Amino acid sequence: MMISCIKKLVLLLLLLISITIEAQDITTKLTDKQHFQVSYSSKLDPITINMMHAWIIRIENNKQQAVLNAEISVDGGMPAHNHGLPTHPQVTKNIGEGNYLLEGMKFHMGGWWQVTISIVDGNVSDSVTFDLNL
Repeated sequence: MMISCIKKLVLLLLLLISITIEAQDITTKLTDKQHFQVSYSSKLDPITINMMHAWIIRIENNKQQAVLNAEISVDGGMPAHNHGLPTHPQVTKNIGEGNYLLEGMKFHMGGWWQVTISIVDGNVSDSVTFDLNL
């Protein structure tokens, strides 16, 4: 009986670990209302605590066409600690072909972070939240 419980516990732990690993690897997502597909890549790889860095944000519409002139804002924080980002990241450059330079990213402690990217393209607005476990 004890061995059966231990096996179940080990399987549960493996499942939780695989879910956590998958959540960390998601760098492309559909927005909440599915108007856009958004991806990010960090210029700091791996993302390191207490290091200022930049991201490249790529935005496509639901027809897989690059969104060329979006208005983008970024917010985030640690839900478990009830605080926001220690910086105010801003899109500083439209690189072209649906790519935007986001500067001023920083995470000051390890743990679960959420970064929400809000997009306005003409009269369409939507947002997406990425989970990061650092």
